[in-house]
Formats: sequence, C-alpha cells, structure tokens
Amino acid sequence: MPQWMLGLSGSRVTSPIPEWLGNQADRVRGNLGTGAVDWALEVGADIASRISQAMPALNEGASPLAAVQSATTATALQALTLVSGIGEPHGALDSAEVREIARDFARRGMELDDLLRSIRVGYAVLAAALLDAATELVPPGECSAELRRISVLLFEELDDFTGVAAAAFLDEQSIWAAGMSAGQLELVSKIIDNEPVDPSHAEQVLGYPLGGCHLAMIVWGGPHSKYDLRSVVDPVLRQWGTPTATLIIPVGLQAIWAWGTVVPDPARALRGSAPDLGDASVVVGELHSGLIGIRESHLEARAVERLVRLKSNDLPIFAAHENVALEVLLLSDVEAANQFVARTLGPLADDDARMADLRSTLSLYLDMDHSLAKTAAVEHISKNTVTYRVQKALALCAHTNGSTTDLQAALRIHSWIGGAPRHEG
Repeated sequence: MPQWMLGLSGSRVTSPIPEWLGNQADRVRGNLGTGAVDWALEVGADIASRISQAMPALNEGASPLAAVQSATTATALQALTLVSGIGEPHGALDSAEVREIARDFARRGMELDDLLRSIRVGYAVLAAALLDAATELVPPGECSAELRRISVLLFEELDDFTGVAAAAFLDEQSIWAAGMSAGQLELVSKIIDNEPVDPSHAEQVLGYPLGGCHLAMIVWGGPHSKYDLRSVVDPVLRQWGTPTATLIIPVGLQAIWAWGTVVPDPARALRGSAPDLGDASVVVGELHSGLIGIRESHLEARAVERLVRLKSNDLPIFAAHENVALEVLLLSDVEAANQFVARTLGPLADDDARMADLRSTLSLYLDMDHSLAKTAAVEHISKNTVTYRVQKALALCAHTNGSTTDLQAALRIHSWIGGAPRHEG
C-alpha cells in the first residue's frame, strides 16, 4: 500500500460521516484512516457539482443530485481501494450506486450521450483530485513514477466503468420504453408543453379522466428512502375534497408526478396543512378544470417546488401554491429579489438576532394594519416595545414615503429565503 495515501484528508467535511457510505467506507477508514473517507466525500461532492453544472437538466424537477453524489462518493472510495491495493482482487470502479444512477437516467428519459458525458466530466474531476493529492504527498523522487501508475490504472478502468454504466442504462431503457409509465409520461409531457393531444386517446393511455377539477402534486423522497411515495397522494387530495380518480407517474429515483380529480369541499378547514408524509416531500398546485387544468396545476406545483428548494433541503416539506403564490411571483428571479431586499431593507436585512426581532415586529405590524395592540398581543410584548421596534426598523431601512408595499414584499422575501446578502457600509 502506498504510504502517501495515509496522509489523505478533507478540508471541508465537518459533519459526521454519513451512514449510507457502507462497507466500502469502513474498509477505507480501516486501512487509510478517516481522513481518506473525508477526502472521498469531498471529491464525490465536487464530482456531483461539476456534473450538475455540465447538465442543467439534473437541476430541474425532483432533483436526483443527492443520489448522484452518493454514486460519485462510492466511485471515489472505489478509486482509493484500487490505487491503494486494499480492494478485492481484480476490483473495479463501478458500484451498485453507479448502476442505479445509470438506470435512473434512463427512467428520466435522458439519452445515453447524457450518461456518457456525465462520466467523462466526473472522471476528469476524480483523476485530477487523485493526481493532485499524489503530487502533494508523494516524495519528490518517487512522484513521477507514482503519477504514471495512477494515470495508467485509471485509464485502464475507464472502459470497464463506462461499459457497466452504459449496459445498466440500456437495459433499463428497454424496460422503460416497453412499460406503460413511459407512454404516460410522454403524453402528460405533451399536455404540459401545451402540444395538441387527442382527448379520447389520452384518456385511454392515462386511464384518467380529462374532465373535472384536477389537482397536481410532485412528491419526492431522499435517495435512500424506502417510503412508498404513492401512499401520500390520497391523503393530500382529501384536503381539497373527495378524490374520484388519480394518475401517478414515476419520474425518476424516488420521485413521482401525480394528479387527482377532486370534488371540491369548501368547508375543509385543514386545507393546505401537512398530512402524514413519512419522509416524503410534497408540493401542490391549485384546482383547475379540464385538459388545460392538468397543465396549469402541474406548472404551479413545479413553481412551488423551485421555491421550496431555495429555502431548505430538509425533508419532509409540504407546500401548496395557494399559500405561497405571492412568494412564487416575488422569487421568480432570485438574484433580482435579493437585490430588491438589499435596496429596500438595507441594514435591516442583516443576519443577527436583533435585526430578526425588528423584522418580525415590523412585518406583523404591517400585516395587522398598523395596529399596535394586535401586534403586541401576538408577540407578547408591550405596545411601547412595538412602537420602538417599528420606528427603529423604519429608520434602518430609511423608509420615508407613506406606502409600505415594497417593505412588505421585501420582508416576505427575506422571511422565505433569508433575504439579501449582509449589508455593508
């Protein structure tokens, strides 16, 4: 085993090593130390990031990036076992995680070229990281030979690695193309893209009525979740009324698109609150009628999904368009929204406890029609404290005109995603 590999370490890893790394991480840790596992985690994250940049489609919809990172980290660990010689005889770089991601590319309707491109991008990052580490840690007199050894080893493994991933992709693509879900996904994609479809044919393929009121949702889980995502569809629909039909289509690893025809019940008091989701996340559009309603409700759900991914990656998440419609509009351009917050709030946007208290009181005061008494009652503080905080907040953001519309919008943006960067000057 090359001694230089005992010096591998990470520079960014601060959290405990994830449990999902499994036996390969245990082997690397036992032979090369925890620093080598940290190194693999960081390289895996870098590979996933570069693949995401090269392939923007992976950032659309229920993103598989967490699963991609799991696969890239597994590959980094495999590379360490190969280069160090601690792996199985005749070991390879591929892994179960890599084969699963290849199958997921096929399920998403991506092309083989997309998979091969991601491999080329990722392999370049992995090779550079290994060679950079060796250059830093190998004694100068031995460096040239070691770099050549690593380069040859990685080059020899590339064909096998690519072949295994491509085979998994093509096998899954054949299964997927023959399945009903592929036809359904193709058809609903045409509806979403506003392409003409024959209603009778569409109902036959989808097994779902095009008339009535439709509610769309997008459901996703973590990359290692075993939760049945389909189980949340009916409880969510029942918050809007009585479901009469459902359409559920898998769209990738741990993600589904779903629609339901619903007989609306205006008396439902819990509409928009979160049912029991297990470890799944759900975003919901609004009720719309007819064929165009399938499209409109789904596009609203996708807009909400983009919104909630700005705020948090924690699971579970539940958000309905009717509850965040204004935020969807305000944050359709995130960079512009942050600039707007910076201009409007100034120092009031700073991230500290004092500014947070001032923002909270001012926002509540504006929402309650400038009522000191109502604001004080909700925040459990005195009216004098409300007055002081409101005046201080208005002074910090240099608010001088009578309209507070911009202030309310900026505060709403800030409460959703943390607002603008820290004020300077």
